[in-house]
Amino acid sequence: MTLYFAPQAEADFAAIIGYLAERNAIAARELSDRIFTVIDKLARDEFEGPEQTLVSGEVVRSWPVPPLRVYYQRQPSAFWVLRIYHQAQQPIVK
Repeated sequence: MTLYFAPQAEADFAAIIGYLAERNAIAARELSDRIFTVIDKLARDEFEGPEQTLVSGEVVRSWPVPPLRVYYQRQPSAFWVLRIYHQAQQPIVK
């Protein structure tokens, strides 16, 4: 299965980790590692998050990586990371 990151997910990750790295490089590295560990497990179908509908109407699944939530879609030959979103922000699900 091929792993893809939507442009918004890349931007989310860069903003979150960049912000944290300016304040605490070790914490940024640890959070980055946790995010990628969860994404790898999700892509390998080790576990499945609940189905949710985004405000845009798109149906996705999500998995928590506190304080974040990874929104994704699994397709037959691809795994898409759509957003990496801080749970304290305005909700993006209905």
